[in-house]
Amino acid sequence: MTDETAIISRIRQGDEKAFKYLFEHYYAAMCSFARHIVHDGHLAESIVDDVVFNIWENHRSLHVKSSLRTYLLSAVRYRCINEMKSPYRRFSRMQTTIPPGDSTDFVMSLFADARHPLGELIEKELQDIIKESIDELPDECRRVFLKSRTEHMKYAEIADDMHISVNTVKYHIKNALAHLHRRLGGYIKWIFAVCVIDF
Repeated sequence: MTDETAIISRIRQGDEKAFKYLFEHYYAAMCSFARHIVHDGHLAESIVDDVVFNIWENHRSLHVKSSLRTYLLSAVRYRCINEMKSPYRRFSRMQTTIPPGDSTDFVMSLFADARHPLGELIEKELQDIIKESIDELPDECRRVFLKSRTEHMKYAEIADDMHISVNTVKYHIKNALAHLHRRLGGYIKWIFAVCVIDF
């Protein structure tokens, strides 16, 4: 299978063998290209995985105007640029300017003075990270989570309001929290220290 037009057509039809061909022949090049942009091997692989997953999830609408390689690398570049612009990555870069030692104590000292510009900046970045992470949740999951955390509704009230079962509410809350912990990772302690949010 070497005809790109045929490969693209078969991927669009949901042909798993064609998709496997794409993965085997282009994955390494995509990861190498992503690492060149973000300078982080783990992040590069995560970005490429997202690109590949998105192609499979939306294979019916796959539209390649140029070569398949060019299309894939363009998709990776777009994702890399968006990732580097995200509040999460900005905050990650910001931490490199914080003195070594107990960074949580240092951050808390900034908030002792409400007028401290760095304290205000960190709080804004953290709030942006939280909002971005919540926005990534599937629609129903996000609505359930926000009703629970920002409107302080009980599970039974959410179930009644959204016409779903209490078990479904619990399922969505569990998935939302798991996603936030995965997304925020080591920043949880910062969020607990700085932001008013109930995890």
